[in-house]
Amino acid sequence: MKRKLEAEIESTRMELIIIAGQKGYSSIETLKISQVLDRLINEYNSREGMPGQLEWTEN
Repeated sequence: MKRKLEAEIESTRMELIIIAGQKGYSSIETLKISQVLDRLINEYNSREGMPGQLEWTEN
């Protein structure tokens, strides 16, 4: 699953670079792909357990 997610992140990143180059950084298409990439990266990081990530504890 980790490899699949990494491949999906990489292909979405490449798509973002291409679309941003064609349509500009503030186009709707670029922003939508950027949001997809953000979600993928967040999912990857949550599965990996980001080092140094703070956890909430109640006293």
